[in-house]
Amino acid sequence: MKKESYIIGKALYTSLGNTKEKITEEIYKLSQDNYLSFLENKFKEKAFYKIEERFDSEKEKFFKILKEVIDQSINESQIKDKENLHIFIGSTSMGISIEEEANQEFHNNKNIDELSHIGYGYIGTFVEEYIKSKYKSIIFSTACTSSTNAIAYASKLIQNNKIKKAIIIGIELFNRSTFDGFSSLMLLSQNKVYRPFDEKSDGIILGEACSAVILDSVKNKDSDFKYISSSNICDNYSETTSNPSGEPILNCMNSSIQNAGMTLKNIDLIKAHATGSENNNSSEAKAINDLFNNYQSTTNITAVKPYIGHTLGACGTNEIVLILYCIEKGFFPATLGFEKSEEKLEFTPLLKHKNNIQKTTVLFNFVAFGGNNSSIILSNKSENVYS
Repeated sequence: MKKESYIIGKALYTSLGNTKEKITEEIYKLSQDNYLSFLENKFKEKAFYKIEERFDSEKEKFFKILKEVIDQSINESQIKDKENLHIFIGSTSMGISIEEEANQEFHNNKNIDELSHIGYGYIGTFVEEYIKSKYKSIIFSTACTSSTNAIAYASKLIQNNKIKKAIIIGIELFNRSTFDGFSSLMLLSQNKVYRPFDEKSDGIILGEACSAVILDSVKNKDSDFKYISSSNICDNYSETTSNPSGEPILNCMNSSIQNAGMTLKNIDLIKAHATGSENNNSSEAKAINDLFNNYQSTTNITAVKPYIGHTLGACGTNEIVLILYCIEKGFFPATLGFEKSEEKLEFTPLLKHKNNIQKTTVLFNFVAFGGNNSSIILSNKSENVYS
């Protein structure tokens, strides 16, 4: 008999703040009217959603933030046996920021080592030792679906009684290699305004954030979200762009709905990936259009990257925690920056925060370089159809 997998603890550290209260307060007071002024203040140095807290070094920043989200998520979960947590880590850049700093110090004759580490196993080792876990870490690096796939994999292990509980961590911090890489691909916004699905959208704006979720087979409170289903489908159209037909993205979302034994009418919100790049905007828009047409039904759509930026491999846990925070405060967040849709868009994302939200089912959609598409459905409803 399959068990259930519940999110019983979570934490998020981002440019908006590092507590649920601060993050949701900042999100709720943002609207289409004050969005541009928010960005102008945020992007005084460069178009990047930066964590403002000062640190003495990249190494201190990385591990201090990591420890904080681990502590917060475990505290919320109220578990007493953190040593029994299986560890899953999802990221794109891992600890590149630390290595860049070490390399710079080497060339400035301040360090005898050109690199601090070879590989990123040390991140998993740090987490293992920090929580005194009995288990070795598993690291996921599937581009922008990394931490999403980590949640799905850990949830399936719990469902099949292979493990009892887990911590999933997503981390993405600023580094020149990533920023310059996206710049060289001409994917970064030149107008410095994140506009998902909008006709004036001109690219991605990166951000940094770290998050963690705790999974267990038993929920702590009635409002805890349960893992319902997921789907992972690879698109072999291109290394860096999605199939313009949107078919692989459509198939991924549809498979997660079918795997749950649902129809679109059971989904209260779709959190779109919506990176802002021309290809992703049009491909995902086409997929959502077709999903609605296939089911002859619609639902709420939102995108949250305008609040925290695109956090790459960590965007799965980051955006899931952000949405769950908002739901706990009783609202779906609006899609900031949307004014007029591009030609291929047959739907309108949420233009204002939608209030009075409590029991709900959310489909989270993610699209990654290398053609890795992932969708995951979470719900805090108690209907039998979700069990």
